[in-house]
Amino acid sequence: MDKYQARYLKHQERKRVLLSGKFDSVKVDKPDFSEVFLRLVGQRQSQRFFSAEKISKKQLDYIKNVITNTPSSCNRQAIQIKIVKNIEEKKKLEELLVGGVGWISGADVILLLLADMSAYKSPAEVKFMPFLDAGFIGMSVYYASEALGLGSCFVNPNIREKDQKDFDKLFGKGYRFCGACVIGNYSKRALKIKKTGSIFLRG
Repeated sequence: MDKYQARYLKHQERKRVLLSGKFDSVKVDKPDFSEVFLRLVGQRQSQRFFSAEKISKKQLDYIKNVITNTPSSCNRQAIQIKIVKNIEEKKKLEELLVGGVGWISGADVILLLLADMSAYKSPAEVKFMPFLDAGFIGMSVYYASEALGLGSCFVNPNIREKDQKDFDKLFGKGYRFCGACVIGNYSKRALKIKKTGSIFLRG
């Protein structure tokens, strides 16, 4: 049994117990984060202008922790994260990712979301489930970045057919590419736009 199937079975057992109603109900006093969350959602933008300032290790670790705790189908956690910080690799990605042409190399960090397809056992899941799992991560990264005062943007997995082999060889060998999260500190231009409340960058 592989690790993905083990997580799947554990998830199914937990769901079975919850649905059975055979557990003790525990009342928990939870803080009200509703206003904070709405403010976070309202401020979030798809950011494409970044400064040269680096993201700290603490900030990146925070984002990685958020990713680890992001929901996935049956808690398989099948999306692997490849962190790209090298400028030459970022420039190459700028050539290969259709949605990132002309801007993604300016970000400090690019997170490639790569699905381990061995996690998805049902043929019915293969076509869509990896992208759903990656989408949850993309949204979590948006909110985590905004909470840290960082800009972020999701880049769709569109790669030209002629470039697919080059991408797979350099970045995604053995995995299915499901998108990328681009993260960096806001540029002065981006901050000015953000303060004006302009929504043209909102994705």
